[in-house]
Parts: sequence; structure tokens; C-alpha cells
Amino acid sequence: MIAQIRSHHGVKSIGLGTAVLQQGPAWQMRREMMSPRYTTHWKELLTVKAA
Repeated sequence: MIAQIRSHHGVKSIGLGTAVLQQGPAWQMRREMMSPRYTTHWKELLTVKAA
């Protein structure tokens, strides 16, 4: 299955675990928008609903 995906989408398109990752993601979390209590107050967590 992995060989089929690689042959169709390219060698680096899929891999097992983090063995194929060369570097971290190109994006970063915007930490300045995070509440200082984000781990302790459940009411401060965002709720996302599908439209």
C-alpha cells in the first residue's frame, strides 16, 4: 500500500512515523493569543462547530 502511494504521489509523500521527517513544520502556533491559564480553565478553551 505504501509503495503504491509513493509511486503515485512521490517518494516523500508518505512514511512510517517520524523516520521520514527532515525538519519541523513550516508553521508556528501564535502563542501571544493563548490564555496564561489554558491548561487549567476549561471554560476558556475555544469551541469549534461545523457549519
